[in-house]
Amino acid sequence: MKTTAIAIGISFALTSLSVSAQQRRVETIWIKGKILDAQSTAPVHGANIHYQGHRQTIISGLNGTFSIKDQIALPLTIVTTSVGYEPDTTTIHDLKPFVIRLRPEVRHLQEAEVMGRINTPQVSRRLDAATLKDNQYKSLAEVLLDIAGVGMLSTGTTINKPIVNGLYGNRLAIMNNGIKLESQQWGSDHAPEIDVFSSHSLTVAKGAESLRYGAEALGGAILISPKSWSQIHGFQGNLSQIIQSNGRGFQTAADLEGLTGINNLKFRFNTNYAKSGNRRAPDYYLNNTGQELFNFNIALGYQIKDALLELSYKNYDNRSGILSSTHIGDVQSFQERIAYGRPYPVEDLGFSYHIDAPRQQVKHQILQLGYEQKLNDHASLSAKYAFQINHRQEYDKRRAGRSAIPSMDLELLTGSLDLSYIHKMEHSQLTLGTQVENQVNNNIPGTFNTPLIPNYDSFTLGAYGIYQWNRNQWLYELGARFDHKTFNALGYDFFGQQYGRNDRFNNFSGNIGASYILDNHINFKSNLGLAWRAPSAQELYSQNIHQSTARYEKGNANLNSEQGFKWTNSINIQENKNFLNIDIYANYINNYIYARPNGEFIQNLAGTFPIWQFVQNKVILGGIDIQGKYQLNSTLSYLANASYIYARNIDEDAYLPLIPPLSYRHRIVFDRVYEQSWINALQVALIQEINARQFATTTKYEMAPAPHAYQLLHTYVKMDHKFKKHSLSGKLEVNNLLNTTYKSYTDLFRYYAHGLGRNIQLSINYSF
Repeated sequence: MKTTAIAIGISFALTSLSVSAQQRRVETIWIKGKILDAQSTAPVHGANIHYQGHRQTIISGLNGTFSIKDQIALPLTIVTTSVGYEPDTTTIHDLKPFVIRLRPEVRHLQEAEVMGRINTPQVSRRLDAATLKDNQYKSLAEVLLDIAGVGMLSTGTTINKPIVNGLYGNRLAIMNNGIKLESQQWGSDHAPEIDVFSSHSLTVAKGAESLRYGAEALGGAILISPKSWSQIHGFQGNLSQIIQSNGRGFQTAADLEGLTGINNLKFRFNTNYAKSGNRRAPDYYLNNTGQELFNFNIALGYQIKDALLELSYKNYDNRSGILSSTHIGDVQSFQERIAYGRPYPVEDLGFSYHIDAPRQQVKHQILQLGYEQKLNDHASLSAKYAFQINHRQEYDKRRAGRSAIPSMDLELLTGSLDLSYIHKMEHSQLTLGTQVENQVNNNIPGTFNTPLIPNYDSFTLGAYGIYQWNRNQWLYELGARFDHKTFNALGYDFFGQQYGRNDRFNNFSGNIGASYILDNHINFKSNLGLAWRAPSAQELYSQNIHQSTARYEKGNANLNSEQGFKWTNSINIQENKNFLNIDIYANYINNYIYARPNGEFIQNLAGTFPIWQFVQNKVILGGIDIQGKYQLNSTLSYLANASYIYARNIDEDAYLPLIPPLSYRHRIVFDRVYEQSWINALQVALIQEINARQFATTTKYEMAPAPHAYQLLHTYVKMDHKFKKHSLSGKLEVNNLLNTTYKSYTDLFRYYAHGLGRNIQLSINYSF
C-alpha cells in the first residue's frame, strides 16, 4: 500500500513537471513589420529593433521592413530606436503584419523643423548643435562655410553674408524659427541679423525653394532652428567667454532654458555682447574696423494636450565701422588707390576701439507668435504671426558737424501671417498653406541728404500646395504656388523731382522631385523647381552713395521679375562614420538682376565713388559640390569639401561678377575620448583652405583684375572636462596660422585692402 502511494506520488510529480514544462514551452513564430516616418510616411531604414530575450539588434531594410522569426511567446513588446526619432514601444498580440510609426525628435512649428532622417527630394545640408556650439562666435556666413557650395560675400572685415550656389541677398530665404528675415530688401551688402548663439541647428536647402518659403527663395533657403521644446526637461544652460588677438576682441554669452512654475510652460533665453577694435591685415592695421554687438532672445513655449503655443522676442543691435581708406578724394586718387591695392602708410593709425564715420548702426527686432494644433491622428494645423522692425543708419564723413547725423536712416516694418495644414495618409502627405505679408519702408527725415531709396509699401499674398507619396524605395513630391504682390513707391530725387510707381506682380512657382533609396547606404535625389523674384526697391530706385559698399548705386526702374529654373541632383553615400555627398545643379535665370561698375564716378564732400548700375540679363549657373568624410582609424578622420561654379551671361556672352572661384577646404582631425582622466575628450585639427584665382571674369564688369589664388592654414585644440552633470570645455584656435597676405575675390573691399591676418582665439564654455 505504501509502495503504491509512493508510485502514485512520483507519477503525479512527473505529470506536474510535464504540464509545467508544456506551459513554459514557446513556439517558433514569424512576424513581419514595417517602420514609417509618422509625418512624411516615408520608410525609415536602418532603425534598430529590440525585444526581450533577443540580444542581437534587428535592422530595418530598404523599405523600412523587418521580420522576427524566433521561439518566443506572445504578447511581445518591441522597442524601436533610430537617429532623429523618438523611441517607440509597441506590443504585439498576434501574428498579423504591423506598422510602427516613428515620430521625429523635433516637434516644433513646421517651417522651423529640421527633421532627422526623413527621406525627401529636397537637397539640403545640415549643421548640428555640436558644430554650432564650437563655432557660435562666428557670423552666419562664416559658420556655413563648412557646407560645400556655400561661399561668403564680404564688405570688409565686419559685414559678410552667405552665397549658395552663386546666389546671395534676397534670392535666399533666411528663415529664423520659421520667419523670413526681411532686412535683405535694402541691398546685398547688409549682413543678415542672425545670432548664431541662439541657433540649435542650421540647414541649407539648395533647391529653388520659393514653393515653401516665398517668392524670394529663388536660390535656396537657410533654415535657422532653436532647440525644440520637447528637448527641454529641466533647468540647464551654458556660459561662454571668448577673447581674440586680431582686433583685441572679446565676447560674453549666456544661454539658459528650463521649466517654469506653471505646468507645461517652458522658457529659452540667451544673450551675448561682443566688442572689437581695428583689425589687422598681415602687414598693417585696417583703420576704423571696430565693431560692437549686443543681442538677446527670449521665448516661451506652452504645450497642452495636442497643442503647442509659442511666444518669442528677438533683439539684434550692431554698430560697426567701415574701412576709412575706401573714401578717396578725386578720380585720379581713386585710380591710384585701386592700383596700389591697400591703404597708404599714413592711413595706418594703429589700434583703437573708436568707431568713427563712415559707420553703420543696425537694429533688428522681431515679435513672433506661433500655434500648432494636432487635429487628429492624420491632420495638424499651424499658424505663425510675426512683426519685424528693421532700422538701419549709415553715417558719412560730413562737414559742419554733421558727421553725427546719419546720411541714411531707414526703417522697415513687416507684418506676416503663415497658415499651413498637413494631412497624412498611410503612404502620402498633403500640405496646404497660405502666406500674407505687409511691408512699409520709411526714410526717417532729418538726414540732410537725398534718400538712397524711396518710401514704399508692399503687400504679398501667396498660396501653395505640396503632395508627397511613397512607393517602396521611392518618394515623390509635386507642388505648386501662386503669388500676388503689389509694390507702391514714392520719392524725390536730388533735384526735387518726384519718382516712383505702382507695380503689380503675379507669378506661378512649381516643383517636382523624387528620392530613391538604393540600399541602406545610398540615396539619390532629383529636384526641379520653378521660382521667381520681384525686383527690390534698391534695384529699381537707388540713387545715392551706399556707405557700406563705398559706391554710388544707380537703380533701373524698368527691371522685370526674375524667373528661375533650377535642377538639382544629389547622391548621398553613408557607411558607418564615412560619407560622401555629391550635388550637381544647373540654374537658368531669366531677367537676372545685378549691379556692375559702368566706368563713371561721382564726387562729393566725402570723396570719390564709382557708379554701379543695376542691369538684367539671361544667365545660367551650373556647378558641383562635393563633401565627404573618411575615418582613417579610431582617432583620426579626414573631412573635405569642394565647390565649382560656372556662371555665364547669355545675352552678352560674358561671365557674371562676384561668383566664388573653385575652392577646396579640408581638414584632418584627431579625436579621442579618455575614460579616466581630467581630460574627458581631446580634439586637434589642422585645416587647409584653398581658393583658386577666378579666371572666369569679364574685364568691363570689374574695377581691377581678380586677385591671385591663395591658401590659408588654420588649427585648433579643444579639450572637454565633465563632472557630474556639468562640463567645462576650452578651445584654442588660430586662423591664418602663417599670417598669409591674400585677397578674396568675393570681398567688395578687395580693391582697397587685404584680408585679415593671423588671429588667435580662446573660447571657454561652461555647461550645466
